[in-house]
Amino acid sequence: MSLFTGSYSIRQINPLEKVKFKYVQWLSLAIGLVCLMLGFTRIAKHSFFSIQVLGFLILGIISLLIWLKISWSDKAALISPKLFKNLRFSMQLIAYCFAKIATLALGFIFPIYVQAVNHGSVSLAGWVTFPGAVINALMAAVAGKLFDKKGARLPIIMGIIASLILMNVLAPLSNLAIVLLYVLYYGGYGMCFGSLMTSGLITLGKENHAQGNAIFNTLQQFSGALGTALAGTLIALAQNKYLTNGTAVGSKWTFMVLLILIIINLLLALAFVPKKK
Repeated sequence: MSLFTGSYSIRQINPLEKVKFKYVQWLSLAIGLVCLMLGFTRIAKHSFFSIQVLGFLILGIISLLIWLKISWSDKAALISPKLFKNLRFSMQLIAYCFAKIATLALGFIFPIYVQAVNHGSVSLAGWVTFPGAVINALMAAVAGKLFDKKGARLPIIMGIIASLILMNVLAPLSNLAIVLLYVLYYGGYGMCFGSLMTSGLITLGKENHAQGNAIFNTLQQFSGALGTALAGTLIALAQNKYLTNGTAVGSKWTFMVLLILIIINLLLALAFVPKKK
């Protein structure tokens, strides 16, 4: 379906040009992100100072430093690291990544919570997230209208505040409470997520939109994987320590970490998102 609709509606506006692909830059960036992810996901099973954790983290950092060195002076870099010197862009990018981490972490936690803690069925665990996905799509449209009329600041801050309400709920949750809270969170996510990306790209200027879009999309995928890994790691650690209620305890730990991330998001939005369009 996406192939047919995309082929019909997407048109090439700018003239095509032949560009040499930067294989070394791509490989060093890919190795860096993959190694960091492998290091984070193995914390639950191995000591932090083991090769499986610290070794992969160090290898990932070294690979990213190599990417930084070879890309910095390249005027036609695959992804230009010089764009990160734009503070407004970088801070809104961080907020964007934190929002993605929180969303994927919650999407991982809630179905497991329904099954392991509330003893719900597999189908119920899947359906509890469905209303939130619908609200996300609806609120994204509302956020677009607000962005056009009031600028990025209003939908972003409204969305983050809605997300904060969910993160303050640490008590045991019923299935109905999970549905309602997930709807609230996803409504806030729909308000702020796209607006953060658009606002961040605006700060770069049109000539750097393609590079900025590549950065957002790359880190979106990495942040999503990191969010799932974060939730899975915390739940695994809790299950190893608390045999009877490890899933519930791990979920609370994850909520606390995500609460910190979203508070940081609110501060970043207040400081770096422009008040006017």
